[in-house]
This record gives sequence, structure tokens and C-alpha cells, in this order.
Amino acid sequence: MELTIVQKEILQELIAIYEEKNKAVKGTEIAIKLNRNPGTIRNQMQALRALNLVDGVPGPKGGYVPTGQAYRSIGLLCDKKDITVPIYKDNKPVEGVFVEKIIFDTIAHEKSCSSMIHIRGDTKLFSAGDIVKIGPTHHNKITVVGKIAGRDDINHILLIDVIGVMSVPNIPVESILHNKKEMIFLKPTATIREASKLLYSKNIHGVPIVSDETNQLLEGIITLHDIAKSLAEGLENGTVDKIMVKDVITISTKDKIFDAIEKMDKHKVGRLIAVNEDNKVEGIITRTDIMDLLNGAPLLNV
Repeated sequence: MELTIVQKEILQELIAIYEEKNKAVKGTEIAIKLNRNPGTIRNQMQALRALNLVDGVPGPKGGYVPTGQAYRSIGLLCDKKDITVPIYKDNKPVEGVFVEKIIFDTIAHEKSCSSMIHIRGDTKLFSAGDIVKIGPTHHNKITVVGKIAGRDDINHILLIDVIGVMSVPNIPVESILHNKKEMIFLKPTATIREASKLLYSKNIHGVPIVSDETNQLLEGIITLHDIAKSLAEGLENGTVDKIMVKDVITISTKDKIFDAIEKMDKHKVGRLIAVNEDNKVEGIITRTDIMDLLNGAPLLNV
């Protein structure tokens, strides 16, 4: 596949803008950057789509996004980490096989949904009836689970009956943090008895310990388990700084929701303290918050 100079320029600019903004790029944006006629860009985009180098995103916020093949076509993957989307069979990644494109073609069907999975690799590694998992994708964290219904070995396409689809919004943790004024804190000098009353009255399972209510520098965290253990040992009049966990698992407010899920899974915890760049507490994100988001709850801070 030999690209023209103009096509290479357009792809390079598309990738540069897409990497910067992490969303679909308008043709007019590329035209302005390259000082070219928007009509020329539109025509070239049609050609690039035919070559599977560009995908179109419909809607008012739509535009164009580069495919993995686009990166390779202009040699970018020689100097940077290859962006690959894995496919799993029997809960194990299939080595040497990566997903290039996911197309849902019967989403309006009453009883089923099917999809065409364009892959890079050997389709003969899959058989009808295999249960596969695709993803998560790099930017939108889409995961698809389905059963192989057929395959096209010539065009490297797997046909699957979709069992389930999940997507984690590509947004920062701060987007679902509750109003900071509603945050509940304790100072290190609070007694364990006071802490137990607070968690009981607020019906919460843990609370961050901060240096003071003004600076809110994180010093630790105390949970119901910590309190129950200390009460059993007769330490109710002791202070929380004696029993708090000081090595707190935190996440930056600028990290993405998917990062929070991975960190919770890695450390086997149900909540993370969200902090800013100065290690000041901005809120708590829990598995429940994330599940509410995935179930369609409105974003709080977007």
C-alpha cells in the first residue's frame, strides 16, 4: 500500500490531534492545521477509509479516528509502543492475534446481537462454539464477550454471537467524585469511639484521616474492620492515629475510571482515596460509584 504525500500528511495530523484530544477529529481541524481546502480533506478521508486507515464516527461530536493500521502505515509503531487489543479464548490471551476492528451488525435484532471481529493473525485458531473475550480497547475500554459463529479466513474476520458488552467511560476519576463539601474526614486526634459513632451515623465503611480540615493532607484511613478490632481489644478511648492504616492506596483525580478499576482489582479493595497532585484528599471512589456509572447514572462533575 503506497500512500501519497498528501495522505501521509493527513494521517500524521489526524494522529497528532487524536493523541492530543483523545476524541474523534473533525476534517475541518485537519484542513486548518495543513492549510488545505476542507473538500480536499473530505475526499482524501474517503480514500483512507477504503484503505482501512481511518474510521468515521457519526453524530454532531463525530469525525475521524485513526486505526491501528494507520499508525503502522506511516511507521509510528517503530518508535512507540504498539497499541494492541487482545482476544481471549478459555480466559487466556491468544498469542499473535490482535483485534483491528469491531463491527456490530445486528444490534436492533429482538433476540440476538452479532458482530464481525476483524483481526490481525490466524483465524484458524478459533472454532465455532468457542467463547471469546475481546478487549478492553485502548481508549474507550470496550470489552465484548461472545461465541464464535463462523469465520472468514481470507479476510481475517471472526463472526460472533454477542453475549455481553461493557464499556468504561474514558473520563477522569474526578468526574464522579461527590461534592467535596460533603466529604467526611477525621483528624488523627479523634478517638476510636468517635470514629465508630461517625461511621455508624453516616452508614459508611471507611473514612480518611487528614492533618486538618483546612489542608486536608492525607495521613491514613480507618475502616469498620479496624474499629471493630480495636473495640474488641478495649481501645475505644484511644486515638485513630494509633490504629489507622498509613500506607493508603490512593488514585489521582486525573487518572481514568478504568485505572481505578484495575487498582481496586490489583489490591483487592472496594474503595480508593482520590487525591490531587499535592496529596490533598478530594474524595473517595468506590466500586458502587463505578457500578452506578456503568448502569447509567449521570456524571457529577463533567
